[in-house]
Amino acid sequence: RSYLCVLSAAQNTPKKRKGPSSSSRRKNAVVQLEEEEALEGSTYSLVVVIMSHTSFGKKATELVKEISVSIETSASTSSIPPYNDELVRSILEEVKAHHREMLSLLRKLENAEENNEKEKRSISAAMETHHFSILRNKKALMIYLNERAKRIQSLRWTLGVGLPDSISENLSHSERDYFTRYSKILNKYMGKKDGINMNLTLDRDPPKEHKVQVRCLKDNGETYFKDGVVDLRKDTVHLLWREEAQELIREGVLEKLDDA
Repeated sequence: RSYLCVLSAAQNTPKKRKGPSSSSRRKNAVVQLEEEEALEGSTYSLVVVIMSHTSFGKKATELVKEISVSIETSASTSSIPPYNDELVRSILEEVKAHHREMLSLLRKLENAEENNEKEKRSISAAMETHHFSILRNKKALMIYLNERAKRIQSLRWTLGVGLPDSISENLSHSERDYFTRYSKILNKYMGKKDGINMNLTLDRDPPKEHKVQVRCLKDNGETYFKDGVVDLRKDTVHLLWREEAQELIREGVLEKLDDA
């Protein structure tokens, strides 16, 4: 979240106030710390001033704010907002534009007169402006993609191998492929042949007992379990092995009655 503060605080142009609030003081402290850690020297301070008064990095800030808001408002870590392909592409195009400007400025620096130190410093400062704009955009993209990757992993643990259409349509093609590959790795690790032969997704917290009491929510007919055949009729109550009941609970056939 310190990254979120840095990206948003660095974009705000200072306004006249009677006195700095505690919030603005915290933001200024974070920006100052980020500047000192990134690079020492007056040139970087000049670059930060230039960037704060331009549109550099504003699209990246919007992207981080978008995922930040979804973190604060979502009730579950399994929820994920739609992938903002348009904004991501525009940020990547901005990075390419900064790179082209850097190459152009580099040629100017090479052709600058040796004795003209003022022109050289001016070009160098401009190059650093574009360089740190690229780094800021890269940091924002990594924050956005990393947070989404964490949520995609969480989806596998909470929803299983199949994603509902309402969630799948919020993912990009690459993210859906990532979910599939992550599921395969997890399945292999939990498998009987090459893994530990244990379904780790059944209980995120250690269960007190290996059996669970359940009630049938709808007729499911005779079902085969470890202990034999059970007739799952609506409103009947049964004591089943947790790992066997869990899938039927997810499907809405059963509901758990206790915390055992």
